[in-house]
Amino acid sequence: MLKIGEFSKIGQVSIKTLRYYDQVGLLKPAQIDRFNGYRYYTLSQLVRLNHIMALKDLDFTLDQICELLKLGLSGESLEKMLHSKASELRLQLNEKLARLLRVENRIKAIQVSCVVNQSPIVLKSSPNQLVATVREVLSGVEALPEWQEAQCERVARVLDRLGEKPNGPRLLVYHQDEYRETDLDVEVGTIIREARNNTGLRRMIGEVHIHTLFAVNQLATTIHSRGGGRLSDTYANLAHWTQVNGFRPIGPWRELYYRSQPGGSQVIEIQRPVMNTIEFYHHLEANIMEPKIITKPSLIIVGLRYFGRNEHQEISELWGKFNQRVRESGPIENETGEAAIGLCTTPEDAAEDGTFEYVAGFPVSEVGDVPEGFVVRHIPEYTYAVFAHQGDLPSLAITYEYIYATWLPQSGYQLAAKIDFEYYNEDFKDFSPESIFYIYVPIEKA
Repeated sequence: MLKIGEFSKIGQVSIKTLRYYDQVGLLKPAQIDRFNGYRYYTLSQLVRLNHIMALKDLDFTLDQICELLKLGLSGESLEKMLHSKASELRLQLNEKLARLLRVENRIKAIQVSCVVNQSPIVLKSSPNQLVATVREVLSGVEALPEWQEAQCERVARVLDRLGEKPNGPRLLVYHQDEYRETDLDVEVGTIIREARNNTGLRRMIGEVHIHTLFAVNQLATTIHSRGGGRLSDTYANLAHWTQVNGFRPIGPWRELYYRSQPGGSQVIEIQRPVMNTIEFYHHLEANIMEPKIITKPSLIIVGLRYFGRNEHQEISELWGKFNQRVRESGPIENETGEAAIGLCTTPEDAAEDGTFEYVAGFPVSEVGDVPEGFVVRHIPEYTYAVFAHQGDLPSLAITYEYIYATWLPQSGYQLAAKIDFEYYNEDFKDFSPESIFYIYVPIEKA
């Protein structure tokens, strides 16, 4: 038996640490003298101590170490926790490298006096926000101010009739990749309030669309104020910053308009959803580079139908309506409970304008009593390439672009049918950073 001082010297940990391990139940002494309270350890306990130190070196917390030791340090549980820790450390490393790059670029900009009159650029996040907007394609930028003011007044009148009060700034969204001065696809309106999820109030009232502006994990943002130079220069500065600091744009430009008081001076916050380039390619490698190839039996889907091009987030609106109907009327008859399915079909005779059918629904074992307004769709058995999309909604376009523009042409497969479907099971957590859902693409050998 070894006294605590002797054990601490051999194990090269402090007496204070050993006492704390005893306190939290991580490493209890083999014996405690009931008269003087001295702690005694055995040499065999060095193995457990070394396990603790090795896991600490891997950056596990004491709670995690305690759980691992209970599991016996072997098998799938250990491997799963190690994979999770590797992902966590990789993310931390990427964040540190990205921050280092921003520091170095800031130094370069100061050295060439490029930041004297420029507003700093910062990274922010944005929650789901309920907005009321109007969207239109304008011939030129000169028409934007008058049109924007008229549409914001229209939005204000609609919200007043609904008894809704805006609780956020005016909003402008450019639905194009670059700043340009002709053929502007723009959406303007106001933020009503933060939305708890993406299934809140959605409706069209005339030209005004009330819907959710989806959460974004990272936004590159800067402030443009009167007297701060041309707006196009601020856009160019933000675009340059995004590129040189290792980010990729993953969504449309946004402008938020703030006033300190009615009639007071106005500032514009320019925002762009972005993703760290390293994280972007890791996303591709980890989540969609290696799809699973499976054969899935035929499915019967019962749900609500939309047909169009999803120009105004109608699919999200469809899910909102579907979830509300299910809450009000209860489960669909013969529902399997397997998952929620978003079935996308391009009809053979569809016009070449990007229109498609989307059905938001649940799989059923057989067709029973179909709720009013619902449709039934049968999916035959196919071999599928199954891709996982992890993270927020704006980055979903990256996943689909990779599937159809990169993976499929290089895979040796071709589409077996003009369909695909989204599979939402318990892994889906409303597009949070850890949220995952699956995209099933039917394939056959080319």
